[in-house]
Amino acid sequence: MLTKVPDALRDHFGHRLRVEEPLAMHTSFRIGGPSDLFISARTREDLLNAVVLARSAGIPWLVLGRGSNVLVDDRGIRGLVIRNDTPQLTIDAETGRVQAASGVRMPTLGVQTARMGLTGLEWCVGIPGSVGGGVVMNAGAHGGCIADALISAEVLADGTPMIWPAETFQHSYRMSRLQSEREIVVLGAEFRTQHGIAGEALGRIRTFRQHRQDTQPTDPGAGSIFRNPPGESAGALIDQAGLKGTRRGDALISPKHGNFIVNVGHASSSDVLALIELAREAVFQQFGIILHPEVELIGPIGRRKLAEGNE
Repeated sequence: MLTKVPDALRDHFGHRLRVEEPLAMHTSFRIGGPSDLFISARTREDLLNAVVLARSAGIPWLVLGRGSNVLVDDRGIRGLVIRNDTPQLTIDAETGRVQAASGVRMPTLGVQTARMGLTGLEWCVGIPGSVGGGVVMNAGAHGGCIADALISAEVLADGTPMIWPAETFQHSYRMSRLQSEREIVVLGAEFRTQHGIAGEALGRIRTFRQHRQDTQPTDPGAGSIFRNPPGESAGALIDQAGLKGTRRGDALISPKHGNFIVNVGHASSSDVLALIELAREAVFQQFGIILHPEVELIGPIGRRKLAEGNE
């Protein structure tokens, strides 16, 4: 734990700067210990200032979007956690260009463009996270992904805001270069859409939402736990390994979908990790296939990929 709150952060954010903030309430898993310091960034300037001031004070910092696709360690996080709540969204109905702050929720992006008769982002309703996290991991659903629509994104790199064209991110399946360059922060993104018919776009959204309701659990979780192996379904492999419904503590491999681990009470991070390792080991032993986690562990030393194992 930090022994002293940096004066610059306290002076700039005042009462908005929280100490020992429980992170379980800020993650979709409803799991996670406290952060030494916590701030909600409501504007681009908030986000910039929080990162710059933390760097100047020499304390660790981490930007947290909507808290999906992550598992926060029960021991919490050292340094400053910056929750990205930047909501600014501008849609140009004439050109089809969309400017979104990195804190905009992906479902909001899909619904708002569809209502204006713009197509190409309807799949976003299947992503529980934010635009910034979507750019980092090339989020996707229902046959679409960030790389299909991204024109460019504004990033904070080496303390300087700059615009990167889409190809700079080197997107591939659920990946980008930013997953290994964590000092770079996404501030916002520009997307392309196509002109269409609002009723048809909204109809596709209803279909996607119904599919999600029919096939995915509603208990607290982090979304898909594993990336799909080439030509395979991670959920189907876990199902075939006989692990649906397996429980460790209050963490459960969902009976509805094998690639979802859910919190059915007061699950701990260790409960979830135990199920992740069990699923990886069982699938490797039975099918010779290595499952790569899509969820990231955030702990006292910051973000890290979950152990790859068997490699």
